[in-house]
Amino acid sequence: MSVTQAALRAGGKLSALLAFFAVAAIAGTLIACVITPAVALAGGATKQQINAFQSLPSTLDITPLDQKTRMYAKSNGKEVLLASFFDQDRDILTWDQVPDTVKNATLAAEDVRFYQHGPIDPSGIARALVSNLMHRDIQGASTISQQYVKNVCVQQAEAMPASSTKEKAAARAAYDACVDKSYNRKIREMRLAIGLEKKYTKNEILLGYLNIAGFGGRVYGVEAAAQYYYGESAKRLDIGQAATLISIVNNPEAFRLDKAANFAGAEARRNYVLKVELTHRMITQAEYDEYSTAKIETRITPPSTGCQTAGSAGFFCDYVVKTILQSKQFGSTPGVRLANLNTKGWKIYTTLDLGLQKKAQTAVDYYVPQTPRGVADVGAAATSVQVGTGRVLTMAQNKVYAPTGAKNRTKYSAVNYNVNQTLGAGAGFQPGSTAKAFTLIGWLKSGHTINQQVNGSARSIPQSNFTSSCGGVGGKPWDLHNDEDEKGNFTIQQGTAQSINGVFASMAEEQDLCQIGQIADSMGVKNGFTGGKMQITPTMAIGAASTVAPLDNAVAYATIADQGVRCDAIGIDSVVDAAGKKLPVPQADCRRVQDKQLIIAAGYDLHNPLHGTMASDNLGDGKYMFGKTGTTDFAKDTWTLGSTTSVTTAVWIGNVTGNVNLRTVTGPHTCGTVGSYRYADLRHCVFQAIMRPADAKYGGAASWPTPLPQYLTGGRAILHADARPQAAAPPKTSGGTGGTSGKSGKGDKPGTSDKPGSGSTPGKPTGGDKGGKPVH
Repeated sequence: MSVTQAALRAGGKLSALLAFFAVAAIAGTLIACVITPAVALAGGATKQQINAFQSLPSTLDITPLDQKTRMYAKSNGKEVLLASFFDQDRDILTWDQVPDTVKNATLAAEDVRFYQHGPIDPSGIARALVSNLMHRDIQGASTISQQYVKNVCVQQAEAMPASSTKEKAAARAAYDACVDKSYNRKIREMRLAIGLEKKYTKNEILLGYLNIAGFGGRVYGVEAAAQYYYGESAKRLDIGQAATLISIVNNPEAFRLDKAANFAGAEARRNYVLKVELTHRMITQAEYDEYSTAKIETRITPPSTGCQTAGSAGFFCDYVVKTILQSKQFGSTPGVRLANLNTKGWKIYTTLDLGLQKKAQTAVDYYVPQTPRGVADVGAAATSVQVGTGRVLTMAQNKVYAPTGAKNRTKYSAVNYNVNQTLGAGAGFQPGSTAKAFTLIGWLKSGHTINQQVNGSARSIPQSNFTSSCGGVGGKPWDLHNDEDEKGNFTIQQGTAQSINGVFASMAEEQDLCQIGQIADSMGVKNGFTGGKMQITPTMAIGAASTVAPLDNAVAYATIADQGVRCDAIGIDSVVDAAGKKLPVPQADCRRVQDKQLIIAAGYDLHNPLHGTMASDNLGDGKYMFGKTGTTDFAKDTWTLGSTTSVTTAVWIGNVTGNVNLRTVTGPHTCGTVGSYRYADLRHCVFQAIMRPADAKYGGAASWPTPLPQYLTGGRAILHADARPQAAAPPKTSGGTGGTSGKSGKGDKPGTSDKPGSGSTPGKPTGGDKGGKPVH
């Protein structure tokens, strides 16, 4: 036990007095050591005492402070804040950004002689020793330099990893060493303060203290404190506000201003600070009288933290965060990446077009409300990708982003419908006839043409009719149905325009199913559940196998728009660290994945639906567009996927939970070219609302290259024996292109509501309509 500790434990006035002399002797030696060892020896200090003090660490390793990361999106050429992320709410100020009101209040509150004494204040130590010994409590006497040393120690302890029990214990021990109430800790701080003032100026130390100090809760630094408690920058704080704010540092939990019960104590501490300022002529008597009698008035302004503050961009924000957590550019492990996100003060500039995003969100909310009438849980998602860059321009869905704890699940969700499970906790949706694009590309790749005729009839197809070099074929025959019970032979162009299931089944019979899967994979389509490749099965030809996320579908169609060049989806343009240095970020990695002429032919044929099942999506604005609709069994999921040569948009409307037939239920609104209120048709309204402004802003080519003759004509007609006219299949009220059962639905005909300008009675599904003539 040290002399000091023994003295402090002795009782009575005599013990306190004796302890005073003992500690005073130690303090005298310490103060002498601060000056020079030679002077200390002349004053009677022993060489052993001097060596003990000099052997203590003297260099303070000041690591960068935790800073808040900010995420931005562009709107009208300006960067707009979406959300912030932090463990400690802090904004670093420079010396010139700190007003004199704050500097004066800090000196008055913490160390009014800061600029007159060295790293240690001898008179302060003497006063504190007497007070401590008489009251049996350890009192301050710490200079601002010493307090800064303590804060740095605490900051570094709190930044230590704490994943395992062992790490948590080590972090706790480090923290306790920084704050323990012992003279040993005070002496260590003094030694480090001496080294600190040898390396840094007084102004630098005061500034460091103002940026590191805690102001209650997760608020650190005077700038964040001013914004949180007063809703304005520190540079605008008046004398009273500055004194009140700095008072918090003395006891953050007792004086923090977001608790009314603390106001009385905070006022008393403020007035003490003002009195010191008056005594040292930092303020006038009139100013003291004005501010010492004023009541504390706050404007608590919580910082925007987390993606729930990003408004309509909440799900996009979540997508960017998950991208960061999965990308090695931002740290070696997910835990390190999360820590970096919350502490490094990054500026994340995203690809989101905020103006277009707001239009997309408005459309989704208007046509598919969060709590639809008489429908269990209908969801909607829409995402747009810039062709040739992979930049995600919009990402909307008909839910409010809430990461956890949302009770109203029809209104709130943490699941991002637009992305697959690895990036948004969702599992995608059956793509329906949108997957026919890959069957088409495989058909052309196998040497066939778009003017060949094939059997388009509904029929039962033996599994043995299909070839699969990677498995997936076998079992019961495929019971294939068409939306309107089409029969006979059709060209590929006719089959594409009218989305005839029988045509695409015939196309699949003439190629290796594994080729279809490889094409989809090469173009960016992933299994929504696993993030891997699509399931290989005959029904994949019409989109009745694996689930797909809207963003992955959009990437694939953007690959067609870029004539076979795939760009991975990216949500981040750049990231700049706190020092202004650019960090490496995930790249779109644009590369050719399919032959250019092959994809030109596919894009040519996929224009046909604009005069067929996509008639309601044909904007007629002079931009070349192609695409495909999709509807699954019993209209559980409905899709519109369309693209110009500049922007690709995927829209999904379907069941989040349950299996409501979207052709039998209606929404609250319809749009001009779609007279139907049926949820199965409202995808067209959402698509138009997004693509019209996208076309206006991003443009697009007015024409498409003519395919090589080898893709247009030639090839024998492939007419199977079972192409003879058949009896109509039993009538069904639902439509679709297949479910996981392996039975196909009826295609994706939109009904008479797809005719421009026509309508249907709400709640009454209408018959199918081919919507126009195919383009040849």
